[in-house]
Amino acid sequence: MISAEDVQKFADLTGDFNKLHFETEFARSVGFSDRIVHGLLTLSDSLGLWHSLDLTNGSILAFGGLSNVTFKAPVYVDDQIRIITRVVGKRELVSRKNSGLVKILMQTLNQKNVIVLECELSFIVRTRTDT
Repeated sequence: MISAEDVQKFADLTGDFNKLHFETEFARSVGFSDRIVHGLLTLSDSLGLWHSLDLTNGSILAFGGLSNVTFKAPVYVDDQIRIITRVVGKRELVSRKNSGLVKILMQTLNQKNVIVLECELSFIVRTRTDT
C-alpha cells in the first residue's frame, strides 16, 4: 500500500510538492477522483517489489536502463500495487566477460487489477559458468 506518509516522504526527498499529490480539491478539479501518488514513486515502489522477489540478488551487476515507461492509470493514496514481469530479451555482452543483458517487461497493477504502469527494465547480469 502506498500511504500518505510515503507520498510526503517522497516529496520531502525530491522536492516535488505538486498540488496533485497534496490537495484533493485541486486533483478533482483536473479530473482525478482524489489526490494521486507521484508517478516516479509508483515506479520506485515497483522496482522495490521486483527486488523483494529476490530472484536476481547477487547476479545483477548494474542497472542497464529503463525504457518505454507509460503511466496508464493514476495511483491513489492507499492503493495497493503488485507487479507482473516477464523476460522479453537477453543477450551476451562481448564487452564484458561473463555477463549479459536481460530485458524485462514490468507491469504494475492496482488492487482492481488495472495496469497503472508499464516499462522495460534492462539489467546487466552475471552469466552462469560451467564448473
